[in-house]
Order: sequence, then structure tokens, then C-alpha cells
Amino acid sequence: ITDSAGNNHVGFVMGKAKLAPRPEQTIPRLELCAAVLGVELADLQLDATTFHSDSKVVLGYISNETRRFYVYVSNRVLRIRRSSRPDQWRYVSTEQNPADHAIRAVTAGRLNDTNWLSGPKYLYTPETSTSESIHELVDPSADSDIRSLVSTLSTTTTSKQLGSQRFARFSSWKSLTRAIIRLIHIACLFNKTLKNSPLFNFEESNQASHIIIRAVKEEAYSQEIKCVQKHEQIPKGSPLKNLDPFIDALGLLRVGGRLHNANLVQSEKTPVIIPGKHQVATLLIKHHHEQIYHQGRLFTEGAVR
Repeated sequence: ITDSAGNNHVGFVMGKAKLAPRPEQTIPRLELCAAVLGVELADLQLDATTFHSDSKVVLGYISNETRRFYVYVSNRVLRIRRSSRPDQWRYVSTEQNPADHAIRAVTAGRLNDTNWLSGPKYLYTPETSTSESIHELVDPSADSDIRSLVSTLSTTTTSKQLGSQRFARFSSWKSLTRAIIRLIHIACLFNKTLKNSPLFNFEESNQASHIIIRAVKEEAYSQEIKCVQKHEQIPKGSPLKNLDPFIDALGLLRVGGRLHNANLVQSEKTPVIIPGKHQVATLLIKHHHEQIYHQGRLFTEGAVR
């Protein structure tokens, strides 16, 4: 109580001590139990309440807003914060903490010589707070009652998961398409859409070829594809500048031009665009060269088209 002259008067109301719970607990946990006991004692109709603890670890627990605790500490911090606010808690040194006498052998005759009944001396001064009301966690990385931080990292990539650089390990077009067909089968098994059909049929072979070619064009011509999708001009210096490229219904990049009315099949009017120096182009040429029994260059070019 502060009188009209500004003098502080301190009175002893009640005190309480408890034995440590079993099984044995760490010192910070025991200090936390003492803080719980303090808010339970102060569960009265009071105009204002300030709590004091000589444990900076406990004060850090109570003020914490960023880290998570394990169950023991979490439940007790929740109980404390249900009856008090973090800004009501202050630090008191062990030498000035009257509650410290409850756990020491102090005879009744010597009790009047302690601050058990009078409280710490700073309560009699105009400024009764000896510390800030916000307290940081003490060495959270070494505290076994604080959950470890879990960092979640996200990476943004513009490439597909099936990168065409993986195709370099294959020595033939047939082995590459077979590998892609196996991936198609695995995907169908997960989606429960796999039908009873031969292991490698014509439809799946075509599907695998389209997947391979799309992966190559997305990696080699990503800038050109964006321009085509936005109906913008192909950048100067691009090898596709004069090819009037477009993307068909299957997502394949094809050559445009003036052959739409020509008496040719669609694949010859608008051939698929594949970078000439890519491994897939080499595998395709080698495959068709073998299909025509190693005939000359003109026959191979015709087969590729």
C-alpha cells in the first residue's frame, strides 16, 4: 500500500510451501510448479497483482510467444497464463526472494531476522520493479522441455520433374520409350486405371513418345513456348524465329508455315520441333536408321519425318 506521502507499506498475508512431486523433476520444472502455486495463492479479488520469481528460465517460459513446449511445461504455463499475464511477472534475485526461506532450515526465533514477513527491500522504494516484464527464453537449444524448431523450406522450379537430362543414360529410342511406359503403368496402378492390355502396346508407345518430346521442348524452348502461349513474337536470335511455331492439342511444339493445304499427312505438314543436338534427336535418328536397315541419308530423313 502506498500512502499519501508516497511511502510504501508491505504486509504479509500468506505463504505456502510444498514438497517436490515424485518422480524427481528438474530444477526449472520445480520452479515452474512454484509459479503455479503462486498464481493459485493469488486467486483472490485484487485490484492489481505482480508476481516475482527468481527463475529466469520460468520467466522465459511464461513470456514465450514463439516456441512450443512439451506436455509437462505446456500444461503448467497454460495454467499460469490463465490466471495472470506475462507483463505481471518480475524477476527477483535469490538473495532477495523471501520464498527461498521456505525450503531452508530457519528456526522460528530467527524468522523475524529474515525478509519472510517483510518482503524484499526494493518493495519499499517508489519503483518496486527490478526488471523488465518481458523475458527471453534461456538457452532454448539446450532446454529439453522446449520442442526443437522445425524448418520448412520450399523451392520453386520452372522445370518438370521428368527432366530430359535423364534421357542421356539411354542408348536407344526403344529402351527410352519402354522406361517411360513403365512409369505410365506405375502411375496407372496408383490411380487404379490400369487396364488388362499387353505390356507395351501401340497407344502407350505413342503416349511415351509424346511425353519424351514434350519434356525436351519444355527444357530447350521454354522462352519460345511462353511467347507462343501469350501470342507474342518469338525473340530475335531464337532458332525458331522463322518457323512460325505453334503448340498442338497434344502439347507438342510444331512448325507452322504455308503447308496447311498441301497434299501431305499432318505430321509432314507440321513436323515436331526437336533440338538437333539433343540426345533424343540422336536416338530418334538412330532408331529410324535401323528401321530402314541402314539405308542412305535421304531414306533416313524421310523415315524421321
